[in-house]
Amino acid sequence: MAFRSAQTTRAYIGILAASAYTRSVSIDATNEALDTTTLANTTKQYIVGQNTSTFSISGPLDDSGASNGQWDALTDQKQSTTPVPITVMPVGADGAAWLVQAIETNFGDEASVSDTVNWSVTAQTDGQTDVNGEVLVNNAAITDTTNGSSFDSGAATSNGAVFHLHVTAFATATSDTITVEDSSTGSSGWATIATFAAATGVTSERVAITGAVKRYVRVVDTVVGGPGSVTRTVVMSRR
Repeated sequence: MAFRSAQTTRAYIGILAASAYTRSVSIDATNEALDTTTLANTTKQYIVGQNTSTFSISGPLDDSGASNGQWDALTDQKQSTTPVPITVMPVGADGAAWLVQAIETNFGDEASVSDTVNWSVTAQTDGQTDVNGEVLVNNAAITDTTNGSSFDSGAATSNGAVFHLHVTAFATATSDTITVEDSSTGSSGWATIATFAAATGVTSERVAITGAVKRYVRVVDTVVGGPGSVTRTVVMSRR
């Protein structure tokens, strides 16, 4: 039996690669069990109701006030009612990832004697919780238009998929349009199945598709005005 250190865990909240600021992170998914028991029943009866999840994260607070830094990114998200993509990799980029779209419900900081100034965030899922994510690109930088490596999911699926994009650093280039392609062979026949809005700076987005997804997938970056430097994370969860 193999175990992992928590140091391999990675978390992304919108445009923020949060792991460098984090001591603990948790995400909990539930399916509501709706009680349908009547007087005629001799045992409890239930049907499965809504899917939901909650997210919490905390750690030391960075004192930088830079635009799009830790404090700026988290306060911007707290002031917005628009859900942001949150991706959690409990055992690292080579394990299964959680993908949720969530509303930041609480952001706070705390200071106490003999400790750092700390921050904490909690969030409530808006939409489906996807728990079998595969990391296609993990916080890697590119400088120009490129076709990513083929990723083997092991088998094709037929129920669609959801994709998360986290662009955590962006410089020099005019834009980067990031797409996901699939293929039956991993070497030819590539076709676009998901397209994110062109990134012109740090950004994040969640895209859901329906229908078949072939066995192999890859990330493609189309850079305008390059060379530049774009650091991005792309994660997929088949449904």
